[in-house]
Amino acid sequence: MLAFGLSLVVFILWGVFLAKISPPPQEPVAEVEQPAQDPKNMPLPGTPEIPSLPPQPLPSGETGTALPESKPPAQTVPAPTPETREEILVNVTKGQTTLVFSSRGGVLKHVEMHQYTNLSGDGPIDLIPQVAGTKFPLTLETGNAAVDHVLANGHFEPSQRAIDVSESNPSSVLVFHLRHPSGFEVKRTFHFKWDDPLISVDTQIKAPNMVADNLQYSVIWGPGLGGAVDMKADFISFNGPTTFANNEREEIRPEEMDKSVITFRGDIQWTSFQNKYFAAALIPDQGFKSAKVIKKSEDEIYVGLNFESVQSSASATHLLYVGTKNLETLENSGHKLFRLIDYGWLGNKFAFLVKPMLKALGFFYGIIGNYGWAIICLTFVIKIILFPLTHKSFKSMKGMQKIAPHIKVIQERHKGDRQKINEEMIGLYKKYKVNPLGGCLPMLLQIPVFISLYHALFFSIELRGAPFMLWIQDLSAQDPYYVTPVLMGATMFLQQKMTPSTADPVQQKIFMFMPILFTFLFITFPSGLVIYWTVNNLLTIAQQYYIYHVAKE
Repeated sequence: MLAFGLSLVVFILWGVFLAKISPPPQEPVAEVEQPAQDPKNMPLPGTPEIPSLPPQPLPSGETGTALPESKPPAQTVPAPTPETREEILVNVTKGQTTLVFSSRGGVLKHVEMHQYTNLSGDGPIDLIPQVAGTKFPLTLETGNAAVDHVLANGHFEPSQRAIDVSESNPSSVLVFHLRHPSGFEVKRTFHFKWDDPLISVDTQIKAPNMVADNLQYSVIWGPGLGGAVDMKADFISFNGPTTFANNEREEIRPEEMDKSVITFRGDIQWTSFQNKYFAAALIPDQGFKSAKVIKKSEDEIYVGLNFESVQSSASATHLLYVGTKNLETLENSGHKLFRLIDYGWLGNKFAFLVKPMLKALGFFYGIIGNYGWAIICLTFVIKIILFPLTHKSFKSMKGMQKIAPHIKVIQERHKGDRQKINEEMIGLYKKYKVNPLGGCLPMLLQIPVFISLYHALFFSIELRGAPFMLWIQDLSAQDPYYVTPVLMGATMFLQQKMTPSTADPVQQKIFMFMPILFTFLFITFPSGLVIYWTVNNLLTIAQQYYIYHVAKE
């Protein structure tokens, strides 16, 4: 266990080093564009935006939002102020998730997940941050300030006022329609299915009077994502814009962007905002040419998909995923969405073990109905599987303890003659059938298993808000009273006291300091991880007691 403990310390410190010091991965598929001028301050071009036309009557007495009239080439037109219309909110309920769409821009204003409470504990998580002065997710943009003003504030008439997608109503369609007197028209159709976490979004844009402008459209998500955790130990997971392009996962750190737009071309699977437990991804289907990350200010970052447009008209379909980073859900959704989950540099090396452990954890939860007990059951199973290795390790350490006096005699007898010492020690090992590496190698082979389980529990959305018992009401949060870290440190101290050691007194004192170090280290860790480690220590102590005090020679 000493070798394993030291290895774990190195593993944790290495994770901190990578998260805080090492540079972000290179972005070979990204093309950096020149900074784009802020649309709010950008003067409109001198050429006509939309030719002036006689006002066209709208159905049902609807009044359109005014777009700029044609002006002489030498003049610029101030951005129009759309006519105020009453905002209509459309609630789409799907299980424990409620999506709230707005007729003002045909955008998504709220994604409330009622099975999870926010950090303040006074309501459900909303995956859409409410930031004043920013644009809502699924806003359409062109780069033309006047047209963007209309797209973001114009009235999109909804086809329904409320939708409930359920097993009895497994599919439904919501249509938002913007009609302008000039002929400018936008139709957005959202398709919902009960058994599919993906939402299909069809967009049709017609601008017959702006053919010469050849507007380029994009759909964006931002300026961020709700549901982030406030945890000091959360140094492994990346929070921010992430794009999967050309089979590479590209994480963009906004604070390191020196340009306003980074564009990705080629095989675009998705672009997203994601944090430790949640993600929102735009998935291109038809009619898109690239993805991008947009930095409008230090606190206003968006991801988006660029349409393929012809003569200011466009028709495209994309998919939207917004929800938890549940491994099974992401794998079943396709489009390589499972790559939204990133276990950090070290965790990704053992991802092939992380996934089976997550599935095993879900299996035990399905039987017991409590993730705390599911963790304990999983710990027992892992301990049983690894029992032959640990048993061999402890027996080897016990053998080394027995021949320790002989080793000391040899070292004193041939002091200064290293070759002679090694020859006699090899003979001693053969005589007593002891392998000096027998105590370390089996333990080292267990390290990938422990690292995998560490990441499986650390990133498991199932543990978020999941109660165990007594004072532990959230297995993803640290123990509020520090009881489990102290118990973990005590079991680790007892385990070391029971472990035979041939180290010198100075080394033994250093090793005995490790339980104190681990106790302070685990104070900020999720209580689910600490429970696993404590139970594992208790099982190891029982195994040691059996080998050293019960088992026959």
